[in-house]
Amino acid sequence: MHEYSVMNQLVSALLDELEGRELDAIKEVRIEVGELTFLGEEQMKFAYETLSRDTILEGSELNIDSIPSKIRCEECGYEGSVNYSDGGYAHYNIPVINCPECDSKPEIVKGKETKIVGVTAVEE
Repeated sequence: MHEYSVMNQLVSALLDELEGRELDAIKEVRIEVGELTFLGEEQMKFAYETLSRDTILEGSELNIDSIPSKIRCEECGYEGSVNYSDGGYAHYNIPVINCPECDSKPEIVKGKETKIVGVTAVEE
């Protein structure tokens, strides 16, 4: 469950950033998570709830926006989304990403990121 370790880093970063600020509470935390991270939303929310206990983040809502993947192929010029096979194995193994047009190795432009995009706080 790598969701827990990712959320542990995120919560730690948030708490470091909020330290020393005169805030009563945090109402909401908004994050963006790339499709290619393969992080489960429910698992992330559970980890966030667990890790935020007894902190200023406790009780805040975690909102997660999914960022679709985007690749660019230098060989043929394709730019677009990643195509997955219908085999379902991509959820258990590391998928191999090839260009859907020419089958070469593309550059991943978007979809691997996890970032905090907003925090709604209540000031003292």
